[in-house]
Amino acid sequence: MNQIEEDIKLQIKPRTTEAVLLQIPVDAMRSLEEVAASRDMSIDALLKFYIGNGLREDKAKLFSDRQKHIN
Repeated sequence: MNQIEEDIKLQIKPRTTEAVLLQIPVDAMRSLEEVAASRDMSIDALLKFYIGNGLREDKAKLFSDRQKHIN
């Protein structure tokens, strides 16, 4: 591995997880399977990706709203 590859090596810290049971409509599940396959991902990874993106957006909005109230 060269120096550039070593510098950009992804460091993932293990985090505690919790199992969740979701009821997902069959048509939505088929769409998830299709998108996951097109991205060469598991459905589990795709759902985590979607949840992570949504959380980041909502947290950013909450932070922005708080800043407006402070100023």
